[in-house]
Amino acid sequence: MAETAPAEPSAASQLLQQHAANSHHVTIEDAVDEDLGKPVPAADASAADSKPSWAEPMSAKAAGKQKAQEAAGLDTQSHELFPELGGPKPKASAGVVPIWSAKTGVNGKTNGASPSNGTPHASAPASGVTTPTGPGSHKAPTVALPGRNVETMFLEPQHVIPRAQLKRPIPDILKDLNRKSRANITMTNASNGKLKLEATGPQEVALQALKDLMNQIGSKQSVDVLIPRSARAHIIGKGGSTIKSLQEKSGARIQMPKVDDIPGADEDDDDVIKVVVEGNALSAGIAREAIHKIAGERAANASTRLKDVPAEFFPFIAGLKNGLIQKLEEKGVQIRVPPHQAWSSQPPAEPAPGQRPVFLPAKDNYIQLAGERTAVQAARKEIEAQVAALRQHLEIKQLAIGRGRHQFIIGDRGISVDDFFEDTGCAIILPTDEEDDVVVIGLRDNLPAGEEKAMDLAMNMQLSNIDIARFHRQAPGGAQAHARNVTRYLRQRKEIERLEKLHNVHFNTPFTEEGAQPWELYSRDGKNAIRAQSEIKGLVDSHPPARFSSLPVDPFFHPYIQREVQPRVRQDYHVHLVVPEPSDANAPVLLVYEGPSSPESYQVPRSQPSPAEVKEMQKYLQDARAHIQQLVGQQEELSATSLDVPLKFHDKLKRFIKSEQEKRAANQIPVRVSNIGTTIKFRGPRSAVESLAAKCEAFVAQEKEDEKERGFTLDFEFPQKFANHLIGKGGSNIRELREKFDVDIQVNDGKVQLKGPKAKAEAAKTHILALGRQLQDETTHILKVDPKFHRELIGAQGTQINRLQTRYKVLIFFPRTAKPAKDDESVADAASDAGKPRRQQAPDEVIIRGPKKGADEARDEILSLLQYLKDTSFTATISVQQKQVPSLIGSGGAVLDELRQSTGAKIDIPGTRDSPDGLVEIQIKGTKAEVTAAKKILEEKKAVFDDTVTKNIEVDRKYHKALIGSGGSNLRDIVVKAGGSDDRRELARAVQFPKQDTDGNTIKIEGRSDVVEKIIAQITDFVSQRESQVTEIIDVPQEKHRSLIGRGGETKKSLAAQFKVSIDIPRQGSGQTSVKIVGQEADVAKAKAHIASLVKEQEGETVQVPRALHHAVANNGQFFRRLKSDHQVTVDHAGQPIPSKPAPAAVRVAAGALPLITDDADTAEDAHSWNIVENTSTEEGDIPWVLRGSTENIEKVKKAIDAALEQAKKQNATGYLILPDPKTYRYVIGQGGSKVNTIRKQSGCKITVPRDQAQGEAIEVVGTKEGVEKAKDLILAAVREGVNSSKGAREPRD
Repeated sequence: MAETAPAEPSAASQLLQQHAANSHHVTIEDAVDEDLGKPVPAADASAADSKPSWAEPMSAKAAGKQKAQEAAGLDTQSHELFPELGGPKPKASAGVVPIWSAKTGVNGKTNGASPSNGTPHASAPASGVTTPTGPGSHKAPTVALPGRNVETMFLEPQHVIPRAQLKRPIPDILKDLNRKSRANITMTNASNGKLKLEATGPQEVALQALKDLMNQIGSKQSVDVLIPRSARAHIIGKGGSTIKSLQEKSGARIQMPKVDDIPGADEDDDDVIKVVVEGNALSAGIAREAIHKIAGERAANASTRLKDVPAEFFPFIAGLKNGLIQKLEEKGVQIRVPPHQAWSSQPPAEPAPGQRPVFLPAKDNYIQLAGERTAVQAARKEIEAQVAALRQHLEIKQLAIGRGRHQFIIGDRGISVDDFFEDTGCAIILPTDEEDDVVVIGLRDNLPAGEEKAMDLAMNMQLSNIDIARFHRQAPGGAQAHARNVTRYLRQRKEIERLEKLHNVHFNTPFTEEGAQPWELYSRDGKNAIRAQSEIKGLVDSHPPARFSSLPVDPFFHPYIQREVQPRVRQDYHVHLVVPEPSDANAPVLLVYEGPSSPESYQVPRSQPSPAEVKEMQKYLQDARAHIQQLVGQQEELSATSLDVPLKFHDKLKRFIKSEQEKRAANQIPVRVSNIGTTIKFRGPRSAVESLAAKCEAFVAQEKEDEKERGFTLDFEFPQKFANHLIGKGGSNIRELREKFDVDIQVNDGKVQLKGPKAKAEAAKTHILALGRQLQDETTHILKVDPKFHRELIGAQGTQINRLQTRYKVLIFFPRTAKPAKDDESVADAASDAGKPRRQQAPDEVIIRGPKKGADEARDEILSLLQYLKDTSFTATISVQQKQVPSLIGSGGAVLDELRQSTGAKIDIPGTRDSPDGLVEIQIKGTKAEVTAAKKILEEKKAVFDDTVTKNIEVDRKYHKALIGSGGSNLRDIVVKAGGSDDRRELARAVQFPKQDTDGNTIKIEGRSDVVEKIIAQITDFVSQRESQVTEIIDVPQEKHRSLIGRGGETKKSLAAQFKVSIDIPRQGSGQTSVKIVGQEADVAKAKAHIASLVKEQEGETVQVPRALHHAVANNGQFFRRLKSDHQVTVDHAGQPIPSKPAPAAVRVAAGALPLITDDADTAEDAHSWNIVENTSTEEGDIPWVLRGSTENIEKVKKAIDAALEQAKKQNATGYLILPDPKTYRYVIGQGGSKVNTIRKQSGCKITVPRDQAQGEAIEVVGTKEGVEKAKDLILAAVREGVNSSKGAREPRD
């Protein structure tokens, strides 16, 4: 960076050097007095020499502002700028802007000394008023005679009331004061027409005598005192205490500008504000000196902002990792450089060859400096020099990089601007508009690295284009327009965002008013790009043009459609609305059919809709479109108008418009109101616009009329004891009244002053007096409340107490916390503390003050809440180890939530990071019973955990599967037998096996020490048994495997449990016959012998059964089950296929129809459908029935089969009986099937009653023709009997 020439001293610095070199007296500044005419010039000093001697040179910026202010000439008579000044005041004399230093001690002493009694000569401040010598302004004299202190002051003629206006001649006034006071006052004529006043006597008495004299002869002066803006709060003091004390001591009135009236209230601390001091020459001079003293003491620090620095310079000024700023901060100044923003709507342009680039100052974001004033000024000077050097050396390079790739340079998908600067030494700027140019800024040597870095980042992603318009080329309205609709919908539904996260790709989906452009797909992995493209195709295919419809709607109605119409259209027509964003307001509203699912559960489809679905879509879309058109068409014609309103009325007009808009009907669309400068624009339904514009015009006209009456004041008495209620907490009530009645309200010492339009002041007075009458019955309750309950009574951010204060219109005071009071609080912030002094509040006291009824109700509610807190505020603490916390919380907090619900207690487990000693304090709160129950459970868990040990055991991996068992059954048995829990999560933690994809044989066992030892013992025993196991193979014919397995594997499980072995039987169809038996040698031998005997016993015999009678005998397998249960004989068919069941015949008579159920019960009883068909079968030949069991039982079964075959041969008919009333079927079955079993025995037929009688299924009766007919008669008789008994039960008794 080039060296800069030393800066030439500023004019202020030169003035300071001249001031220090020439000792002089500060004299009275020329001032204009309206009564005396032109002032007498002061010969002793010039205006330039009249600033305080302790001043330091002002900054160039502050000097510039001073000149601007002096040139502008602030009008203190302007009510608009200073509304609190009241009516016309005497003209203020010009003042000199003081500069406040951090290191100059301010004691009010002037340059030079008076020979009179060793006291300094009286000086005249630059404002044109005279400040006497005295204790308030100077140090004690070097030599002083007791009782002979002399206070001297000089007066200009205009500082004295004209003789004609004095109540008494000045000699008489002096005589009277000398007689009453212990001081002696003399008045003589001095040079240049001045008056010299001397008061001799004790210092305080002499000064007071001069004050009394000036109160009677002094003319009213108005002095402008310029102070730093930052000193304003200190001069006001907490609750206005400091300014009030200044006024009492000086006798002058001090007018501080309001924050809203300070031009540029958010500017630097170097800015000055004007304080108006009113009083006579003496009182105004004393007040002025006191104000300067406070300003000098309080202006030690300063803050400033550099507004001329381009935002592009920020990273260069800060340096790598803020290194340059840190060096400056070592000098005692705090510096904040805004972070560099990579995106800009107006990036600097690359200059023509031979020219320097142009950098514009930053907007609304500046470098800020704060700290000791001289350090701030020095740091500012260094930064400004650095900025000048940067303007000379920084260069610009523009790179044409596609807009879609910008996201990979800077941001979430690229790197941060800080990293880019650190890597390259260059700043980078990306355009926010549709431009492609990327701007790199840096020194000439660094620019190539910046260019390379930007291009590498941008080109690091693979790019492929997806033209979704090609999927629906024949779309009505054009393929591009449909592609635009699909893009808008998928964007709004966040489907594109979902795909980006799923496949780690990035989409750029540009579209214009004409249609969608090809999508840009960026990815680092080509496979992910292919997957994303495939899913995009499915999404676009599933959204054909039939799923969409568009409707142009005036943008004015968009918020109404979004808020009111969309939910109804989604519910009634299953159509989702895509309302255009404000940036694309001219786009049509898009209607998309989504179906009847709820919006929350809707899943975007992935497949093409069917023709029926397309037809349904079009119908609902047409209906929804017509509905929206009807709603919009019903609205009144839109119109627009404008109104010119001065800026000073805008805030009030905004509040007025807001209140008027809130009064509108629920179904009325609000008028849209905007402003450009002084022009207020209205747009909306014609009648609403006309009505609101007329009201606003009348409101502004009334405000203009009221502005003429702003000087009207109205004073009245108000009880001081109710001042707190009138002012409110932090001035909230009085601010509300000011806004409501549009008047200024001042409350002071039992008096209220209203200033504003007369009518509004009268209305405010009426309201305030009514409030006073309402407060006459004020009551104060003092509640004793333990401080530990205060926070919960107050509520989060005071919500609980604020609610009570608002509901009952009372004030509730909790003890203040012991924190230092801020002396910069405004008067309004401390207004609620005004009025009568409150007694010291004890730490356990809560004070309620307000109307009796409200105070009583507030007290009762607080006491009720307090009692609840006492009842639920039992606490307990348990310390547990950090590593136990996860088990106490559980997955997703499930264990902790269950504990909270079961006990009802509040359980708070702090973060383990806060416990460096390894222990965590668990807090329990609730009722006594809740706390006791929760504490007991936690202590039990703690005891278990504290006794928890972890041990490892080495077990060959080949035994792990057997240890776990099927579905974890073996492991569960081991843990439960050892005394552990059978809970799935506890089991997983108790015994942990190595993962399958890792090596190792170590099994980790965790739990109570006794349980762990037992588990290890069982595992060791299990492994030892496994190691001594033998394996035997026994050959079993494949057709006999089923008998070894049994139904559902019951036989196999029974054998394994009986002989303590594992049995492995080949799968059916494998062709293998070897059955493997594994276990202890003795157990295997027993199991092998038992299986061999079973196989031998089950060789059995074969019986040939006619295939035509197979199903008649088997009876849906019931016959086989009965053989197995009664005779322990099983039946199989040696692999032969089972005959197919005969097709059921028609169950109703072709010529007849089942009678309807009528109201005539007698008719309904006999109504039925009956059909008999002969049993025929096309099956030929026999099917083998292989009987396996003991020889004795097989013989019995053979006889049963022969009997069944004989019976089946006789069953040559099947009857189908349908009853008209499904309720009557129950009479056929009877209690527990008793009736149907009886009918079966009597008729000799098989009877099957259908389960679902409501479907009109028939009762099936199989047997001989005679038996079937008999069974039918018995069934109908049972139905009649059941119906009659039911009717008898319903008839009323005599």
